Amino acid sequence: MTRQTAIYARQSVDKKESLSIEGQIELCQGIDKNAVIYRDKGYSGKNTERPELQRLLEDIVADKIEKVVVYKLDRISRNITDFYKLYEIMNEHKCEFVSVSEAFDTSNAMGRAMMGILAVFAQMERENIQKRVKDNYYYRTAQTGSWAGGPAPYGFKNGRNEQGKPTLIPIEKEIEAVMSAFALYYGVDTCTLGEVARWLNENGYKPHKRDVFDSVTVSKILQNPIYVIADKTLYAYFKTRKINFLNDEEQWDGTRSAHVIGKKVGNSNIRKYTTMKEQSIYLTNFEGFIQSVIYINVQKRLAMNEQFARANAGGILEELSGKLKCGCCGYAIKSYSKSTNGRPYLDCYGNRTLHICEARYNKINFYDLQRIIGDEIQKQLDDMENLRHKKEVENAEIEKQISEIQADIDKLIELSLHSELTAEALASAIEKKQAELNQLELKYQMNKTAASMTTVYFSNNVNIADEFNHHIVYEDLRPDQKKEVVKLLIDKIILTSDINNFEIVWNI
Repeated sequence: MTRQTAIYARQSVDKKESLSIEGQIELCQGIDKNAVIYRDKGYSGKNTERPELQRLLEDIVADKIEKVVVYKLDRISRNITDFYKLYEIMNEHKCEFVSVSEAFDTSNAMGRAMMGILAVFAQMERENIQKRVKDNYYYRTAQTGSWAGGPAPYGFKNGRNEQGKPTLIPIEKEIEAVMSAFALYYGVDTCTLGEVARWLNENGYKPHKRDVFDSVTVSKILQNPIYVIADKTLYAYFKTRKINFLNDEEQWDGTRSAHVIGKKVGNSNIRKYTTMKEQSIYLTNFEGFIQSVIYINVQKRLAMNEQFARANAGGILEELSGKLKCGCCGYAIKSYSKSTNGRPYLDCYGNRTLHICEARYNKINFYDLQRIIGDEIQKQLDDMENLRHKKEVENAEIEKQISEIQADIDKLIELSLHSELTAEALASAIEKKQAELNQLELKYQMNKTAASMTTVYFSNNVNIADEFNHHIVYEDLRPDQKKEVVKLLIDKIILTSDINNFEIVWNI
């Protein structure tokens, strides 16, 4: 049987700027004037549900067509996945494909190479379709804030709101336990997860599906943002985790809480994720009750305790324990031994244990260092009125840095359109810049809340609330109170071998 050339032409509507079906056919007849014509007028190219296209496919399957000619690729399909399915049928029946205006011809090597590229994009599109099906469900959920997490987490029971949408209803006794867990772990620096669990058990609180609380159940509670006030600060924090947001930033106004959904969340440790690209977060239809800054700092403490558990085991450096870091390698500085008069000898974990650092701290008198740090802390306590102004100045500089990085990202995006650099290299550069931007935005939000949160830090702390009502004199505080002040004010102290050359990284 002699096979023919087919010309396919499509026009959705008559437009002055678009080429008519007749014009398309005339250009295609330059390939074969005797070609059989297939016309679809008034049909969109978004799908393949077109009568003449379906007739063409039937003729291809019947081995009547040896070549399909179109004016442009988008005349036969505007969807990569749909087009590649059509091409697979053509290829199976040894039917070539030609686009006259784009020099696209599968009878030559260049045309076949182009089909290979389209095949990659088609596969990506198929995978994206599967992801979009799941994402569409998540996005629909995010519109109403409905509970989409199955069984209610500790502190809540499943229910429906006034609009009949699934929601979580707080259980007063369990919410007390959640608030106590955050207060103890955040407010008392020496309180471990196990000690929080024991306190909850001793005070009559019961977890779901277990007889008693343990460190695992407490850790899951402390990591869950379902209890947290979802404001701009929490948004900035999760942005640094590269999570997928299902609500616009403007909606993070502090009137609701947030729920993380996606791959493995619920059965895994959220803190373990270095990136949360596989997870999504949406705003619920009920309020949070834990301050976002408290939640973020709890996450930092959980991560820090995990990271430096071994490094900080051993020596006791009173209120500065866990805060001293080596300016050379970044690892913890602790006391491995004491002199005859009880003075701690300082040494770097990277030097003593890992043998990767040459810094030495044995000549630093710990008590002198303790006094100098105490003086710096007192200056901070005396200068709380100026804290807001300092943060405003710092944020002005951060805004400049944010603008510069955003400009860099725009340049990289523009470069990706015209450069011969690989897509992977450009994507990596853009991702690196975006990570820097996310960190700056988080710092900006933390600075905005720093001044007001200072009051919350001190007045809510069980050990120093009374002292907060009047001027705090650091040296007059008890050792446990000093430890609380250091925890609230200081993130870390970076040391060098020179006792007068150190840097305090403040929390506020």
